Amino acid sequence: MSKNLSPISIIQQLHEQDLFFVTTRILADLFDLPRSRVYRLTGQLKELGLLAEVENGKYLVLGFEPERVLANPLFIASQLVTPSYISLWSALHFYGFTEQAPLTVFVATTRKKQSVVFRNQRFRFVTVQPRKFFGYRRETVGGLPVLIADEAKAIVDSLAEPRYAGGVAEVAKALQAALAETDVALLVEYANRTGDKSLGSRLGFLLARLGHSVADDVLIHSASPVKLDPGRPANGHIDSRWRVNANLADAELFPQGVG
Repeated sequence: MSKNLSPISIIQQLHEQDLFFVTTRILADLFDLPRSRVYRLTGQLKELGLLAEVENGKYLVLGFEPERVLANPLFIASQLVTPSYISLWSALHFYGFTEQAPLTVFVATTRKKQSVVFRNQRFRFVTVQPRKFFGYRRETVGGLPVLIADEAKAIVDSLAEPRYAGGVAEVAKALQAALAETDVALLVEYANRTGDKSLGSRLGFLLARLGHSVADDVLIHSASPVKLDPGRPANGHIDSRWRVNANLADAELFPQGVG
């Protein structure tokens, strides 16, 4: 079979199998080719504009409809490291919880990986502990599969790492929007499951400000003061219940009001 392979026949077979992202290993195994020939073929395919190399040995299959993958940064991001899922600011925007479109695609993974820039699109990989790697599902985006945090986990991940979600003020607005379709009990369950007490304090405080009271013996929280916004000075009052230093005013958190 390998003797009769041509660049066009390779692309046709990849499309027939719905493969839009491949590695040199996948190509070698799929077409029963030695690595030396795979390298020659990928060089040809790149020259013809049928493949685009995102990282060393990792390729987008552009084929006959290149915009299908090139215009789908969430799909590209989800292919670059395993295990992983789209989360944080990118997930908040995907669900419409924020109108602010991030310039970077944020990916949660248990592995350490440097950022990748491909065709002026930046992909940032945020390492999470294995116990926090949950709460995601498969979505179809632009006809391609993407693993992405569910609505509740997008909020929880963002409160744990607000610097990767536009800051606490942006996450607070996203939480307010999410409550129309996200169960508070699930948010609490997810927060407890992470074991992150600072996250629990922020979530409990923000829920209370939005009129959703949660018993402090139900949601884990810190015993010592936690800054609501970790990136700002601790110049706010201390909420005695959730031990949060409220260093952001309600007007910044909820500019549309809380009613």
